[in-house]
Amino acid sequence: MTDRTSAGGDAPDGGPGDDRPIDPATARRYVAGHIGLFALTLGHALLTWPLPEAAALFLGGVIIAFAAEAPSIRAGLFTHYLRPTVAGVPVSILLAWPAVVYLAVRVASLGVDGAVPVAATAAVLATLADALVEPGAVEDGAWAYSERIPGPRPYGVPWWNAAGWLVIVFLTALLPAAV
Repeated sequence: MTDRTSAGGDAPDGGPGDDRPIDPATARRYVAGHIGLFALTLGHALLTWPLPEAAALFLGGVIIAFAAEAPSIRAGLFTHYLRPTVAGVPVSILLAWPAVVYLAVRVASLGVDGAVPVAATAAVLATLADALVEPGAVEDGAWAYSERIPGPRPYGVPWWNAAGWLVIVFLTALLPAAV
């Protein structure tokens, strides 16, 4: 990861003395992108899906994302540097998860039918998309992974990140069928 650490303290707002490895302008772009993606996908879902299914995926997706991210952060597996956060999890990350799952579900449903096949296909699609995005986010300093779990780290991203994506996306993608 490129060292973008500034000298000084630990200002939580990205101001002077902030010791996050991501520069404030890049952090703002990530947060704006996550929020924009959430707004666009939620808007699309509300226009094209029944409300209970859209609510299940987007609200349930935020809950599942938090349930996965917060304990992983507490365990020291990775650190997020985007702000603001809830229990160490950036709010924009919580919004990005269901947005990405929604897109993957919509694409998956073009090729397969049934809740489980769609969820499985969506999990693979979203995980592949993350494999393209994740190395850049690590390089930019948006988050960093610890060395606690050994194993391959292609492009600086540990193998277990993909495993987590597969599980989280699969579970989230099943939510609309549960209502």
